[in-house]
Amino acid sequence: MTTIAVEAHDLVKTYGDAWGRRPMQALAGVSLRVERGTIFGLLGQNGAGKSTLVKILLGLVRPSGGSARVLDHDPNHSRTRRRIGYLPEQMQLPDYLRAEGFLRYMGELNGVESRTLTKRIPELLELVGLGGVRKLIRAYSRGMQQRLGLAQALVNNPELLFLDEPTEALDPLGRKQVRDLLVRLRAQGKTIFVNSHMLSEIELVCDHVLILHRGAVARAGTPADFTQPTGEYRLRLAALTDAVRAATEAVVGPARWNGTTGLIRPRDRAQLNALIDRLRALPVEIEAIEPVRSTLEEFFIDVVVGSES
Repeated sequence: MTTIAVEAHDLVKTYGDAWGRRPMQALAGVSLRVERGTIFGLLGQNGAGKSTLVKILLGLVRPSGGSARVLDHDPNHSRTRRRIGYLPEQMQLPDYLRAEGFLRYMGELNGVESRTLTKRIPELLELVGLGGVRKLIRAYSRGMQQRLGLAQALVNNPELLFLDEPTEALDPLGRKQVRDLLVRLRAQGKTIFVNSHMLSEIELVCDHVLILHRGAVARAGTPADFTQPTGEYRLRLAALTDAVRAATEAVVGPARWNGTTGLIRPRDRAQLNALIDRLRALPVEIEAIEPVRSTLEEFFIDVVVGSES
């Protein structure tokens, strides 16, 4: 068994048109590698080719050119599909069932033994925050439906998870719970392929990120590769006084203050240390000084806008 869970070489997909218009190229030579036991993030605007790429890797769509291997096999291999969990972006749930019945049905479709499901289903419902919920799915909120969808993606205890917008419709606490769950699953050795528009979520959990633009790979790397220092520092103090303002401006120039937190731009490390010495001499307690880095969202916008110009 290799250390690579997903591998694609020069994937091309062109959709024809029954009305005689020009064919549309959804993918234009996409290559990628996803290592086992990692969280991989796929980013891109609507129409960038993300859904087409995921469908090829799931064996739902055949490429026009190139090749892909998933868990050491062709994506269409029956053994491959039994080892994969999938959460689509807009999953249609049978609203006349309850959660337990739905998960049992999905487990049976995946060939999971009945005894195993009897034990696993309550554990999964607790895991996604639906333990003890007895009402029909038709009474679920959008967030509850998303949690149930995540549970069904895990019902066959997959090695590889494909998650399309896994935190959609969840409140901040729910998003954090899903992030924590993904980290736990990674620690268990599972590989997770996340397709999301919520770049802040990707930045927090992903080991590697790939940005698709117009069907091609625009950038690939780690989140740290894309979040560079801005030259600014965030300075948090115990108190802000006129003397603090004056000292800060005298050493590094005007700061942008929000309460007792200020953004400063020192010329170099020596000037930053000079400010620290000046503030301690006042005296004032310094709670934290940290460099400010650009966000993944800012980098993504730069890539997309730059490629348009």
